[in-house]
Amino acid sequence: MLNFQEVSVNEFLLSYWQKKPLVIRRALPDFISPISADELAGLALEDDIESRLVFETPTVAPHWQLKRGPFADQDFSNLPPTHWTLLVQGVDRFVPEVEALLDHFNFLPAWRVDDVMISYAVEQGGVGPHYDNYDVFLYQAQGRRKWLLTTQDCVPENYHSDVDLRIMKRFPVEQEIILEEGDMLYLPPHVGHHGTSLSEDCMTYSFGYRSYQSQELWDSFGEHMAMKQKAPLLYRDPDWTVLSNTAEIPPAAWQQAKQTLQAIIDDEDLLKHWFAAFATSLDQQAESLLPEQAEDEASLDEFCEELFASTGVHRNALCRFAYLNEPELALYINGCAWCVEQISPALVRLIANQRSVLLDELLPFVTKDARKAANLAFLYELWGLQWISCDA
Repeated sequence: MLNFQEVSVNEFLLSYWQKKPLVIRRALPDFISPISADELAGLALEDDIESRLVFETPTVAPHWQLKRGPFADQDFSNLPPTHWTLLVQGVDRFVPEVEALLDHFNFLPAWRVDDVMISYAVEQGGVGPHYDNYDVFLYQAQGRRKWLLTTQDCVPENYHSDVDLRIMKRFPVEQEIILEEGDMLYLPPHVGHHGTSLSEDCMTYSFGYRSYQSQELWDSFGEHMAMKQKAPLLYRDPDWTVLSNTAEIPPAAWQQAKQTLQAIIDDEDLLKHWFAAFATSLDQQAESLLPEQAEDEASLDEFCEELFASTGVHRNALCRFAYLNEPELALYINGCAWCVEQISPALVRLIANQRSVLLDELLPFVTKDARKAANLAFLYELWGLQWISCDA
């Protein structure tokens, strides 16, 4: 859990979450960075990992340049002494110790997490003034960083069109914050921020949370309806006895269309199952990285041997688990409903709620009887898909 100090968790959620920024001093008192700058650069060499280098040239227009990875060793050998930043996306998907840091944020739903991005900057390094559409916790893991904030002009039209990055053209500074090593800054969506490294070695962890844009929600819901092939509702005409102009669309007509759409939205069973699938769906990178099921599948006995010799199981960091509780338990993994009719609800919740589960926690669910055989088969199937693994 984060060390909020001046505010309680409930006060943060009620007064700050998605409302206003908060500085959290000494947020993780016992933090030791699980990854070094050299190791971060090593990840940026990998084809499967999204990485970027951002350069600022204060005296040369257009002042900001972006270079996308994957990089080669030589890309890091001739970098300038100041004004550049390396950013590596989704580090939690590749470094288990980084993924484990997400447990500090368990006061928020795990299915809202996007990823953990880590940036390394030299002195005066940054990515320019910008705003995001998502919530983010910016943790100062190494060095010092100055942050300038604004709530003004955070609109799509306010950007430099001649730069590959969404750099804000107008940035009226409202607040200046210095983060020391160990401090954290929470930012809600649409708060402009401009971070600049004050150290030769500056590392920042960005714990980002997904944003849901209305168009994305509508598109996903429409696809879900088409997939479910539910009997469509028909638009019904209003009373035409008062029609005076044949080309006119009177308010009663479009209001009738609204009522037709509203009737679909009011189908709570359809809506909640769509949203569970939507909230657990994977982004393109995670989808491409999911392991393929092995052709020579190991037997249930082989799984049991590995499970009972382990310390427990760990979920694949790429996977998203969530469930609905009412009226019956419904599990969703990676955007799909999962049949759990014969499985102990407590086991489903345990696997979905915890990234790692100790063997002692699993044993009550997998000893031999008819019900627990289904529990074991559930774990075996997830293990065969490599969506869980046994810890040594």
